[in-house]
Amino acid sequence: MVRSAKLRHDAAAVAVLFSPAMVPVIDIFRALGDFEDHYDVLALDGLERRLARTMSREAAKGIVSDALLLAFGLRRERVEAIPYGALHTRRGTLDEYRLVALIGAASRNDLALAEEAAAALGAAHPQPLVSLAVDIARRLAAAGVTLEAPDRRLVAAAHAAASVEVARAPDPRPLKTQVDL
Repeated sequence: MVRSAKLRHDAAAVAVLFSPAMVPVIDIFRALGDFEDHYDVLALDGLERRLARTMSREAAKGIVSDALLLAFGLRRERVEAIPYGALHTRRGTLDEYRLVALIGAASRNDLALAEEAAAALGAAHPQPLVSLAVDIARRLAAAGVTLEAPDRRLVAAAHAAASVEVARAPDPRPLKTQVDL
């Protein structure tokens, strides 16, 4: 008999397909995820060069620098690393979406949503990450990169952790299921 079971809050099937304009933004963090594994400074230089194709070299350097701080800040807050998708692909993970939502909310001065996104990413102390996201959002805006408005439902999905309790009813009726959201 099952007494209780915890459903993973991120187990829901969510497919993320970034717009082509968003791929360079999320690729910053994908490349930094690889940098964290290998600490290859040449990878950072390559990332800056790729960004400098669409903006000034100084803007690209500033964005990479701020993104590096945010990526390390996230890594310190999380138990596990963010599961990043492959470079140059529009397909993304839910955590990648939440990361872009953090920056997108910060770019719109929706600091409450930015804090929700940081918390959904596993940050116990979201405010420092929101501050870093504001810095990145400003640099992206100065470089002419506009972020889409985040979908609040996908950001809040981490808070929708459901616990399901299943208990055998005392009579022959079907199982009683209680869901707390």
